[in-house]
Amino acid sequence: MTRLLSFIDRLSRLAETVAVLLIFGYCALMLTEVVARAQAQSFSFTWEFSQYAMAAIFALASGPAIRTGVHVRITLVAEMLPPGLRRVLDILANLVALVIVALIVWAMWTKTATSYERNILATSVTKSPLWVPQAVVLWGMAQLWLDLAARLIRRLANQPYEWRDADAEPSDV
Repeated sequence: MTRLLSFIDRLSRLAETVAVLLIFGYCALMLTEVVARAQAQSFSFTWEFSQYAMAAIFALASGPAIRTGVHVRITLVAEMLPPGLRRVLDILANLVALVIVALIVWAMWTKTATSYERNILATSVTKSPLWVPQAVVLWGMAQLWLDLAARLIRRLANQPYEWRDADAEPSDV
């Protein structure tokens, strides 16, 4: 089990790294557009590819956000509960999240496969094959499911299940 969890953690770090690289790419695209507009021009591909990048960033960063505990959550009710009940509520919420994300993965798989089989292209000037950005989003959603599964396994085994402040500077903690 430890090997599986370690493998999921490595995949999560890879997804996180790709998301960071895509953020830099997104910034480069937007800066290119700003410079072009300053010259009274525009590049249509910057808007198209930046949209793909934003979807991929969101998807790829979702799993690592669960892993490191930096996602948005509402703890108002959970903080008022005793630790045992809080654990049960957390496990139930994790199970519900696994079901929801599994449905999203299935839908993205269907969408990506359909785009690939039918060779669906973007309606923009670039005519990009849509299965490529859809596959990256599918990867991100699958990674989210894996990170949720790893979190649940660790929670059930009473192991540390979140790495809060894992990347924080010593002065931040």
